[in-house]
Amino acid sequence: MKSVFVSAPAKVNLALRVGARRPDGYHDLDTVFEAVDIFDDLQADLAPDLRLEISGLGENLPVDESNLVIKAAHLLQKATNTQQGAHIKVHKRIPVAGGMAGGSADAAAALLALNTLWDLELPDSRLTELAGELGSDVPFALLGGIARGTSRGEQLVSIKPGTLHGWVFLTSATGLSTPEVFHCFDEMFPAAGNPPATTQLCQALTGSDLSAIAQEMVNDLAAPAAALRTDIADICAELAEFPGKTILSGSGPTIAIFCAAEAAESLAQEMQEKFPSRTALAAIGPVTGAHIRRVEK
Repeated sequence: MKSVFVSAPAKVNLALRVGARRPDGYHDLDTVFEAVDIFDDLQADLAPDLRLEISGLGENLPVDESNLVIKAAHLLQKATNTQQGAHIKVHKRIPVAGGMAGGSADAAAALLALNTLWDLELPDSRLTELAGELGSDVPFALLGGIARGTSRGEQLVSIKPGTLHGWVFLTSATGLSTPEVFHCFDEMFPAAGNPPATTQLCQALTGSDLSAIAQEMVNDLAAPAAALRTDIADICAELAEFPGKTILSGSGPTIAIFCAAEAAESLAQEMQEKFPSRTALAAIGPVTGAHIRRVEK
């Protein structure tokens, strides 16, 4: 039986600038993504039908048509006129509904795995197009590294980093709905126009000065997320005097602390002691996007 094994990374937004709500319901964004070394693993086995199993952090997630993995499989079937099936197993390490694009990572992994499992031979450019149909963060999950995203975040330009970055993520057992955060943003900022540009951050990322990078980091969803979740505001207030840069990851509720790569592990231990109600995860970035680890026949 043929099997394909794929890993896909979590992401953090070093900047997330948000514009007004568009007629299609999305918001114009100017954002900078970074892939970090917290990976979900996906195994796809050739089968007569489509089935999904999830273990790890996502064991309570739905495995029906509402899951992005199944949506990715159906989209690939439709795009290629194939009726092949697969038994898909996902082991999740990326926090669920934590603003780190775990669902998007799994969708990207599914596209990559099934393209190989079903011998479709679609080029990367076509997989990226399909990824954009699934969600705004899915194309970046395929690409990885560091990239500037515009439009709704799916139009990507890669950035060559000047150095590795360290991260500590303070994750929460309770997720936060991205649509709710954006709705709150619309209520708080009804006069939002075009999103501010991330040009200065993109330039800083090509160098190795972490303080210059940190100075340009900003997330426009921090205020609405904190309005919905007081624990976000409380933790950020406690970290206000902390020397490292603190930023909300995506739409939250995960809080990210930017640091030197060699400091991430010890900082995670310190933050775990300081905030026992959260889980502190150390990570390094940037890393590669969704990638095939092995194929078994």
